[in-house]
Amino acid sequence: MSVFRTRPSLGEGDNLNGGVPQRGSWYGDQYVVPIASPRQAASEEGSYWTAHNAVQGTNITGHVAPALADNDDTPTKALVHIYNSGTRYIMVDFVSLAIVVVNASSTATGFVAFVDNAGATGVTTAATVLTPTNTRGDDPFATGAVVNVGAVVVASTTANKVGQQVVRPVIAVTLDQYHFHFGQAPVLSTGLALTGTAVAYVHVNMPPVTVQPGGNFYLCESNPSGATTAATYQISLGYIER
Repeated sequence: MSVFRTRPSLGEGDNLNGGVPQRGSWYGDQYVVPIASPRQAASEEGSYWTAHNAVQGTNITGHVAPALADNDDTPTKALVHIYNSGTRYIMVDFVSLAIVVVNASSTATGFVAFVDNAGATGVTTAATVLTPTNTRGDDPFATGAVVNVGAVVVASTTANKVGQQVVRPVIAVTLDQYHFHFGQAPVLSTGLALTGTAVAYVHVNMPPVTVQPGGNFYLCESNPSGATTAATYQISLGYIER
């Protein structure tokens, strides 16, 4: 964490201020001793936001049939979409999903993640727009993130697939919870079986994700068979913007 409590201004190049580190690696990295976790430091700085269903118990409906072909090489049906309309960088921290109504008839449950540099929003048909909340009590800054969840129809010609996971090798179960961790240390499995009909709490490791100004993030459900019933969700997510 920096010496100053005020959030720094954004610079487009390397920061060469501060002189030579008193203690550093062979690569010139300066060693520091953190006084809190990175997320606590980001929150104290005013750089951490969360977003979730506006009303607990009012669920968000996803796509009726998010098939593998819909989100194979490029995203077309997103469940969670973030567009960076600001001037800072957005680093997705986590996305948590609790399934209330299951996407019926699907034989497995998977998700893929994309980022792009489209220079404009990738949303062609919006769904539910969430209002992000700063986790510092005085709400010191505005965010450039536009968060859209549900049956979001998207299109992107520059998207890169950055993550792909089969969360359950069977159809989802009501009240399943899937927690996606982006760029965090490996999360240990709960040891619970992911087959059968028992409720599962699944932690999924994903790579670190950064959304530059004008870029998009897409998290898409991707199942090997269609469904006639769209799944509904309680959705929560967190991100750092600086």
